[in-house]
Amino acid sequence: MNLELRWQENTWTSCLHAAQILAGNAPASLSEDLVNAVAPSAKRLVSELQTAQVVPKLFWRHALPLSAQLDGKVELAKAVLRKTHGLEASESGYATSIGGALSDLSNAYSSVLPKAAEELSLRRRPLREAWEARGPGLLYFLMRVLPEEFLPETADVILVLPISGGRGTAHLAYNSVRLEGMLYDPHPQLPEVARLGWLISQLNLDLPKYSEEIDPDRIGMIARLATLPGILYAAEEVELVKPGSVSLADAMKLWQVTHIGHEALAEIVQQWWQTQETRQAPWRIALMALDRMIG
Repeated sequence: MNLELRWQENTWTSCLHAAQILAGNAPASLSEDLVNAVAPSAKRLVSELQTAQVVPKLFWRHALPLSAQLDGKVELAKAVLRKTHGLEASESGYATSIGGALSDLSNAYSSVLPKAAEELSLRRRPLREAWEARGPGLLYFLMRVLPEEFLPETADVILVLPISGGRGTAHLAYNSVRLEGMLYDPHPQLPEVARLGWLISQLNLDLPKYSEEIDPDRIGMIARLATLPGILYAAEEVELVKPGSVSLADAMKLWQVTHIGHEALAEIVQQWWQTQETRQAPWRIALMALDRMIG
């Protein structure tokens, strides 16, 4: 499998990445200057979204990957409104008000991180070199337990400035992954190279042949869970992870797959994985079964 990764660093996506986190409860480890500068603008953006009747979760789902392609703030607002509410909404005054909130957010972020672009450019090389050294082997073993069709032919890797000590998201609809550009492995027992492989392995699970009978709002979670046992197996095979040292529950917690219930959910996923290894059901059926099992 020849996978082409297109690497990019993006300060605008970094800004939105920070805003998504700061719109909720800011991690205690964040700098006070960043919180004070960005959190009010992030909350103003959420207020504008609510006025426009845009669910914030849906906004982030589209805005974060699209921001790597669209630098214009009103342009991004229109694109998201078109995705969530249709063409008429994208031409309404809401696009201007949301675009204004995005501009304020961008200015606030730049005021506290004026050298964000320079800092981000330094963060590509360590992860890219680690991926080029270990990624092909990781994917080779991953494809021994998952269908090769789970992997796309090409994918974008969007690196953002860290705000939570390591975090990543697969944007299935946009064939891209967003990853905090760490200079080191925040969890040495589960390196960032493995996280990147896990994110990439999720990207094709929204294809109709796998997901047409799963609620679209649940596909992301199903993709995260279905690929997790396979990536742990592959990471052990290439000696990224010491055998038996990282459980499914550990991985769920370290990679923030869910916020609570790691142990119980891990038991369900492990049972599902063992059943699939034995029965070798078509993956469409297997993913539907996992969807039902997690309720």
